[in-house]
Amino acid sequence: MDSLLRPLLDAPPLVVYLVCALLITAETALLPGIVLPTLSALLLMGFLAERGTLHLGLALPVAVVAAVVGDQLAYFEGRRLRRSRFVRRIGQDRWDRAEAAVERYGVPAVIAGRCLAGVRTLVPRVAGSAAMPYRRFAVGSVCAAVLWASTELLVGHLTALVL
Repeated sequence: MDSLLRPLLDAPPLVVYLVCALLITAETALLPGIVLPTLSALLLMGFLAERGTLHLGLALPVAVVAAVVGDQLAYFEGRRLRRSRFVRRIGQDRWDRAEAAVERYGVPAVIAGRCLAGVRTLVPRVAGSAAMPYRRFAVGSVCAAVLWASTELLVGHLTALVL
């Protein structure tokens, strides 16, 4: 899957920003997005920023906004998900436990969920389904996106220094 990002190494900066933003948004906004190489996209953006192709000061807000947009779309989908076939497929008992965890831990659950691959696709939906207040979710989403994106971009940036 990471080989899909290889053409971006020599792509114009605008294309790189756009493709990476779409990947990051789609990961949480779409359930099949769980398989998208978002970590690789962020590492690539950091790497290309060190190379001078991208600007780190622009890569961070692009990644953060894309992550927040994806989270918001998934949250609002979660508001309608409670009685869906998707929840039945996962199992009502599992879904109820996930909702209870989000209700219990609130914003820290949203932040932790953003940092765990696979889980970051589900947590916004669970938060929406659990009727977490939107303001609390939005605060957690923004904090998580800043933490997640800045960490991954920095790792990509530092990796380029070592190579």
